[in-house]
Amino acid sequence: MKILYIDDQGTDSLKLDLEKYGFDVDTSDASEFNSTLAKINEDFDAYVMDFELSACGTGMVDAPTYASTIRTFGQNHKDSPIVLISSDQKIHQFKQDFSSLDLFDKIITKEEFTQKLSKYSKQIVALVNAYKTIKNTDFDICKMLDMDAGETIDFRLQNLISSFKKNQDVYGCSRIVLETVVRSVGMLVGKDLVAARFGIDKTCDDFGSFLEYIAKYKYEGIFSSAYERWWWNGVMAFWNDISEKQSLRRLDATERVAILNSKLGLKLVPATPIKNNFSSYFWTYCKGSLLPLDPSEGYVFMQKELKPWQEEEYISLDYALEVPSARKYLTPTARKEILAYGKK
Repeated sequence: MKILYIDDQGTDSLKLDLEKYGFDVDTSDASEFNSTLAKINEDFDAYVMDFELSACGTGMVDAPTYASTIRTFGQNHKDSPIVLISSDQKIHQFKQDFSSLDLFDKIITKEEFTQKLSKYSKQIVALVNAYKTIKNTDFDICKMLDMDAGETIDFRLQNLISSFKKNQDVYGCSRIVLETVVRSVGMLVGKDLVAARFGIDKTCDDFGSFLEYIAKYKYEGIFSSAYERWWWNGVMAFWNDISEKQSLRRLDATERVAILNSKLGLKLVPATPIKNNFSSYFWTYCKGSLLPLDPSEGYVFMQKELKPWQEEEYISLDYALEVPSARKYLTPTARKEILAYGKK
């Protein structure tokens, strides 16, 4: 897998690190515009841009300029993912603006990237393969997601994918699937949500054994190599089979786990409520702590605008008290309630 690593410091500081994970890395000095542009026109599977964001707007050719050159349909257009990394501490302020420009697939601090290189290498590979699959399937969402015949797609998602197909927007299609289907709660669920909805303490020894029972419902579509997910409809069908269709939501964690242990011969341990919570009728998890949560005891976390096929995300009272910065994504009523509780 061939990567063009564009560095505005001319140090090639991550070249060797990326090569350790099997990438064929070519480099370019961002200050040499013409030679970098010539390199961009060669065939690369992905682009990694290592820039100091403070240089933006100083007259230097910056990361957004290079990225827009790649994204703009024309002579230099490439359907390849672009990853931006920076040691600039302002990267989180830039992230929302740059993402909205439809330029970057991933924006990461350099410190985090180097510390979790294995994780991000997998994500780069997944991005590259997703781009290829989208083109090879001609934007067929069912083929992209490797769906079973029993699964259905929200018509609004279908319509959105159709608009990407009309414009041949591979980046847009990849981004919407990743952010609103794979890295979201809805038709797919991750390990934390599986544990929460079945009331299982995910640190218990038999949790891995339980996951083997639902392995046939594992998601295998685009991005599955980097994000472990399951089809929720399939997992629910599994529950209905072993529980004689008892309502999962009407059972508390202890009751859910008792049925699983009885039917599967496991020794699962029930999850317990988060500090300051009391209910174990879990159906979601705290976005901050990843611990199981009854939605009625949580606060809707509105960090991003959700599509109709996405379910709401929540944080717990305890997390809101511990991390004040998270409160800006809550309703005014919720913020007032949390402040009042904190004064007790």
